[in-house]
Amino acid sequence: MRLPLSLGGSMIRNTFVALTLGGVVAASCSFSPGAPAGSSVVAPPGSGSGASSGSGSAASSGGGASSGGGANTGTGNSAPPPTADGRNCGTNQFGLQNIPPDLLIVLDKSGSMAEDQMDNTCARGAVCESKWSDMIAGINMVVGQTEATIRWGLKYFSTDGNCGVTAGAAVPIAANNAMAISTSIMGENPEGNTPTAAGVTSGATYLMGLTDPNPKYILLATDGEPNCGAGKKSSASDAAGAEAAVTMSAAAGIPVFVVGVGDVTSAHTTLNALATNGGRPQTGDPAFYPVTNTADLVSVLTKIGGQIASCSFSLGKAPPDPTNIAVYADGVRLAQSMTNGWEYGAGMTSVELNGAACDNVKSKATKDIQAVFGCPGVVIP
Repeated sequence: MRLPLSLGGSMIRNTFVALTLGGVVAASCSFSPGAPAGSSVVAPPGSGSGASSGSGSAASSGGGASSGGGANTGTGNSAPPPTADGRNCGTNQFGLQNIPPDLLIVLDKSGSMAEDQMDNTCARGAVCESKWSDMIAGINMVVGQTEATIRWGLKYFSTDGNCGVTAGAAVPIAANNAMAISTSIMGENPEGNTPTAAGVTSGATYLMGLTDPNPKYILLATDGEPNCGAGKKSSASDAAGAEAAVTMSAAAGIPVFVVGVGDVTSAHTTLNALATNGGRPQTGDPAFYPVTNTADLVSVLTKIGGQIASCSFSLGKAPPDPTNIAVYADGVRLAQSMTNGWEYGAGMTSVELNGAACDNVKSKATKDIQAVFGCPGVVIP
C-alpha cells in the first residue's frame, strides 16, 4: 500500500516526498525539493496524537493532517524523533517546486539573413520581409507569451562580421526575459558568415557552465550551410564540424532543436543531419523544422515549447537505497520502465516519467506525483 502522510511501524523510516502538480504549465514538469520541514516530524498512526497528547497536533500546531481528532488521535504514543539520516530516509517531509526548462536560442546572424525567404536581396527602400525580420517578430511573440514558464536566452553567430563567435550569451538565461531579448535582437543587423559549429559549441559550453538544476536545450535557427571550416576560411564548408558540435551538445545532455529558415533546399541534407545528431528531430522528412514566415516560426516555437515540457522530477539527491523507491501517479504505483513508467535520471537524483505516464503529466490528466524512499533493509510494500 502507498505510504500515507502519517507513517507507522516499520514504515517510519521511509521518507515521503510529494510533488504537487496543480497548475503545472506546459513548459515543464520538473520539480526540485524546497526547504525541509525543519524539526517537524510525522506521527505514527494508531494511539497518540503526535508530539503532544490528547487533542493536540503533531510537531506542528494547527489544523494540519496530523492534528487533533484526525487519523492519529488517541493516547500514549508520540511522534518519533528524526533519525540521524532524516534528510534521506527519516521522517522529514519535503515540498517540491516546479523547475522550468532553460532554452538558449542560437541564432544565425549571417548576411544572408537580411535576404527574403527565397534568398533575394532586399533592395534599399523596397518593401521586403527579410528572414531576419520574420525571426524577430516570431521570437518576440513566443518569448513574450512564455517568459514565465521557459527560461529563455539568446546567442548569435557570427559576432564579428566574419567567423568569430563571442563566448557566453548575448542575453543570459533567465526568467521573464522577453524585454531583454527584444532589446538585444532589435539592436542587431545580419552580417558575416555562418560559423554554425562555433555557435553551437559556444552555446553548449555556456549552458554546461550554469549551476541551476533546470533541464537545458538549444534551439539552433539558421538559413543555410555552415561555413568557416578549414581554419575558419569563410568560404569553406563546415558541415562536418557543425554535425560534430550538435552531437557533442546532445551527448552532454543538451539536446538541439534545428530550425531551417527560408529556402534551405541546398542545405536540406546538412540540416537533417544536424537535427538527427542533436537528438530532437521531427518524425519523417525533413527532420528539422522548416519555417518560411513569422506564423511558421510561432507555430514551431510553440510546438518545441510543448516538447520540452519535461517529465523529470528532481529528488534533490540520490535515495539512500536506489533499489528501494516507489513512484506514484495520482495514488497508482508506476512501474520502473523505459516505455511506460519511470526511470532514474542522471546521477539518480531525479526520476524521468515516460510513455503514457509522461503524456498524462503533460496533458495534466495526472494531478499528483509522489515518491517514497525506503531505507536499506526497510522494503516499501
